Amino acid sequence: MTQAIRKLLSELGVTHFGEIAVEAIVFNPAFRAACAANPCGKYGTNWACPPGVGTPEELAERVRRFTRGLVIQTVWPLADGFDFEGMMDAADRHNRLFRRVAEWMAARHAPILALSAGACECCETCSYVRGEPCRLPEQAIASLEAYCIDVAALLDAAGLRYNNGPETVSYVGLVLSDSRDSHS
Repeated sequence: MTQAIRKLLSELGVTHFGEIAVEAIVFNPAFRAACAANPCGKYGTNWACPPGVGTPEELAERVRRFTRGLVIQTVWPLADGFDFEGMMDAADRHNRLFRRVAEWMAARHAPILALSAGACECCETCSYVRGEPCRLPEQAIASLEAYCIDVAALLDAAGLRYNNGPETVSYVGLVLSDSRDSHS
């Protein structure tokens, strides 16, 4: 990892980070069933969520086009373990911070694939619901879970903890780079 990346992550307030080889990513297609249960209300409404994002096999193939990944984790304090508003605020702050990391990486290491926490929120209403193409495909960010990536295994591979203590919430993002296609 370059000093420039370390400096950026530190300046942005990324709590923890690590690098992994793409071969260390564990895919679990069973996670698709969790998305289909639709606890977040985004299933079938967003290009970056199932089923619009692609099949588990297509997504694993997309990931395998790259050779390495930067795992970032942000940890946020909560008033208590039931602080849902604090969790949602932390998710929003994580994703804004993650988008800045992804934009920085894209400017220096294109192509990249950025995956973060939760559904893409670029547009107020996703064009998926009208059967139209994504309006912002270069800015859309799918979730790690939509890609069937085992986040606990991802953190373990990067040397990071899944649980960061009581009354905290942690969010994770992954920026894949060093495309195999760019070496052809």
